[in-house]
Amino acid sequence: MLRKDIFCDEDGTREFNKSLVCPACETNLSAKFDVIRVDLQASEQFKSMVLAGQKPEVIMEICSRALAFWTYQTHQEKMYQDYVANKAKEKTSQLEQYYNQVLSKVQAELNCILFSVLDDKKDLEDTKKRYNELSEKLMEKNRQYLKLQGMYDSLRRKTITPSVLEGREEHFLESRGLGGQMKHVFEIPLGTGGDLLRRSASSADVRYPAEREFHVFDPPVPESVRVSTPSHRQLNDTDAASRKFTLDFTGTPGISKRLGQKGNNKD
Repeated sequence: MLRKDIFCDEDGTREFNKSLVCPACETNLSAKFDVIRVDLQASEQFKSMVLAGQKPEVIMEICSRALAFWTYQTHQEKMYQDYVANKAKEKTSQLEQYYNQVLSKVQAELNCILFSVLDDKKDLEDTKKRYNELSEKLMEKNRQYLKLQGMYDSLRRKTITPSVLEGREEHFLESRGLGGQMKHVFEIPLGTGGDLLRRSASSADVRYPAEREFHVFDPPVPESVRVSTPSHRQLNDTDAASRKFTLDFTGTPGISKRLGQKGNNKD
């Protein structure tokens, strides 16, 4: 049985105008009825006349060959559709596998991000808790600092006074220099400091810085108005703990006038 192929009118006309060779099986079609054009929508007149006058054996043979050709073409169509379906299944399988991998990867990344977010939330809660604790500690330290600062200021006002240094109120002395001008001096005791140490020991061992630094020096006044301190030989042990001397501060009013008077006296 010869193989038969069928083509559409457009493809058949294009191919057979080039050469009488089958495009599918490359068979040489040189005989008279190797290539025929078939009307798939045959008219009733054609159906009535095409096999008219033929013997039943010829009619049956023609019908059997036509049925065989139709079966062959149906089989070829089925094979082609199966091929297309297999290709589609393979592509679908590949795409399904690819997207499953993508989905697994995305799911893993999402889980990782979720775990990271949970860890970050936990760290944030711990940080907030630690921040609150440190804030409370800082506020408590600030309150203690302010309380200690107030106590320090109060003790300093009560302790760092001339009365603490000598056990009595500071005496403000007035003396007159040359020309009857008033000279202001302060009387400061020079002792061993035992009283101050005893009073400091009773104040919770709190050490305070000096209120201000000053220097002791002899004022530039005439020899006649200087007050000299007794010599060590004239003082006994009791007098040595309470001896005093006079300081004249450079800011005392009238010092420039006395300096001028000193120059005049020398002249």
